[in-house]
Amino acid sequence: MLLRLPKDQNLYLEIEKKIRSAISRYKGECYVDNFLKQVTYPKHFAILKDLHIPLHENNYLQLDTLILTRKYIAILEIKNIRGKISFQKNPDQLIREADGITTPFKCPEQQLKRQVKNLQTLLQIAKINIPIKHLIVLAYSKTHVVLPPKYTKIVMGCDIANHVDDYNQLPDVISIVKFQQLLNFFISQSLDFVPKPLAQTYTLSLSHIKTGLFCPKCAIKIKNRNKCPICKTPKTLMQKQAIEDWFYLVKGTISNRECMYFLELKDKYAASYLLRKLDLQPMNSFKSRYYVLRKPKISFANKGDPL
Repeated sequence: MLLRLPKDQNLYLEIEKKIRSAISRYKGECYVDNFLKQVTYPKHFAILKDLHIPLHENNYLQLDTLILTRKYIAILEIKNIRGKISFQKNPDQLIREADGITTPFKCPEQQLKRQVKNLQTLLQIAKINIPIKHLIVLAYSKTHVVLPPKYTKIVMGCDIANHVDDYNQLPDVISIVKFQQLLNFFISQSLDFVPKPLAQTYTLSLSHIKTGLFCPKCAIKIKNRNKCPICKTPKTLMQKQAIEDWFYLVKGTISNRECMYFLELKDKYAASYLLRKLDLQPMNSFKSRYYVLRKPKISFANKGDPL
């Protein structure tokens, strides 16, 4: 999005801030992962990251980190927050004080509560009874917890191994076959998360978005060339990236005319050829045809169906 926004737009600074926040969260997760690697796990275990599993049409199970064993399932909600934090009740909020500024956030405890409930729904469908452990994990010990959550244990990332070691002392409660079935189910049902186009989240007009092809490595606009003059990235890759930009930035459908405009193609035939070549789902008849991202097939398990 930053490539396609003028730098004098207020939205540019807001998106920059969100990107820095996302990078910070990712670094926090990686830091905690280092401590998870220090744990001696049971023979059968798996650590799954960034699960996004549909439960029904409008409800998903989304998890940062899930540890699966024959003894327990553990959900880790990892947060990278600096300053002083308080878990406020009535209403449930996380309040942060940093640099003299007080900022409210959604409550991680309530978020974790929803995740546990959704996971319990999946386990009921699978007819599997296994303890669910859940922790809020603060990536770095620089965070000062003034008021802890009332119902959920909160731990520092550097101490996570101790808590997981305690869980690993529990007895086995499911068979090796059930463990493997559950692991395969989580992996097969997890989808890439596709957010709403940013134009639907922010006040963003199509006229504010730069058109054409941009090199994803060098961040320069490419015109009338088959590859980037600096890094030699091919034009075909930039075209694919531009189509993805459209879906993530503008809207969830694209027509020949929109493709021709956004990629600055010479005519509608070039746009039609490109859209047919990419792995997109065509919709409607020829005259009113448009394309959408091809969705993976999802098989929703019904309650009572075995895995």
